[in-house]
Amino acid sequence: MSPVKEVLLRQIYFTGIQAVVAVTISGLLIGFVIVLQTASIAGAGSSNMIGKILLWLVLKEIAPFFTGLIILTRSGSAIATELATMKLGREIEYLEAMGIKPEVYLIKPRLYGIMCSAIVLSVYFQLTAIFGGIFLATLISGISFSDYGDAIVSQFSFKEVVISFIKSFVFGFAISLICIWQGLSVVKSPTEVPQIATKAVTGSLFSLFLIDVIMDFIAKIIE
Repeated sequence: MSPVKEVLLRQIYFTGIQAVVAVTISGLLIGFVIVLQTASIAGAGSSNMIGKILLWLVLKEIAPFFTGLIILTRSGSAIATELATMKLGREIEYLEAMGIKPEVYLIKPRLYGIMCSAIVLSVYFQLTAIFGGIFLATLISGISFSDYGDAIVSQFSFKEVVISFIKSFVFGFAISLICIWQGLSVVKSPTEVPQIATKAVTGSLFSLFLIDVIMDFIAKIIE
């Protein structure tokens, strides 16, 4: 296995696989909260309304954003800190001296690893939240699981899936790009490292909100 592939797999393992527990817990809690709040407003027996709101909120809005937030807090700050430390330790210069391109060995694996993890984790978040929410709705309403499933299937559209996929992809790209850029922007002092990590997190968080608003606005225009 080439060193670049090894770095890529390590990034996917750290960003994706190790975040499964956090995504699972978040997805279940989000699904439960949505169902409880919807049932308190529309009534526990409103399977169509509960299914519609659960699908729309999770698929189009919550899953991509919360997945990006989890990746940002776990991996984004770690990438910025790691690259900043490597630059201060002149490890990047040593790589260049050995003929290894930093953009190939350091940047691309982290960029691709976060983007792939963002998409896969977003899909997993959606499944966890939707099925967890349906399970809770079945318990509190007495309506069968299949009735809620039919309600969700009837509201399901390919357009929502495409929007969710694009959001996850763009979120992953933005987070990785900002954190990598911040990490490599360190200049001379180790005291810059925590500042760089903070800037990476706050900048990525702002980008998530901004991208989400822009994409929702574009989706509304083309409807």
